[in-house]
Amino acid sequence: MTSGRVWGSFDAYPARYGVARYRLVVFPPGITAAERRLLRAWRGWPLWGTALWLGLQIAGALVGMSATALIGGSMICIAVGALMFVLAGETRARVRTLCATTMAGYGHADLDRRYLVLRVMARALDQADLDLEEGRISPSLHEARWWQVYDVLDSMAGTAPSSRASQSPSANMAATSNPAIPRSTKPSGINIHHR
Repeated sequence: MTSGRVWGSFDAYPARYGVARYRLVVFPPGITAAERRLLRAWRGWPLWGTALWLGLQIAGALVGMSATALIGGSMICIAVGALMFVLAGETRARVRTLCATTMAGYGHADLDRRYLVLRVMARALDQADLDLEEGRISPSLHEARWWQVYDVLDSMAGTAPSSRASQSPSANMAATSNPAIPRSTKPSGINIHHR
């Protein structure tokens, strides 16, 4: 559940028949490492909660208490999920997610625009990470770029922008800043899932 990216995650899921799904998750800038861990634990709960439930069912069957394991395991998993929900708290509601799906040979203006925005935002965050790692920007400028992307996603969600003043360029500019500096040859850190 640890990730080198403090801002969230970007996942690409190539599917069958030329369909690909993309998801950009952006955490609220300025959150602590503990809040990030809680958010990642909450967002991963469907997977690890299911694994916990299955483990409890297997353990119950091994000791001959399958009915008790079914009821007790279900109650434990629901309680742990509720605890993660509460611990993630208000920060959970401020996470911004943008999803897009592309289909080969099928163009749709709304889908294409959404995918383009997603790509620009993901590249802006990826470039900010690389620039920070290679010492071209400071941690505060990295967070400013993170804020730019978060604000764009926030406005797309239809909520009011945050109350802080932003004097920095747009997220599109953040994605293409310092064009004279060559992009790193290191992997981008974007997750691509193959089936």
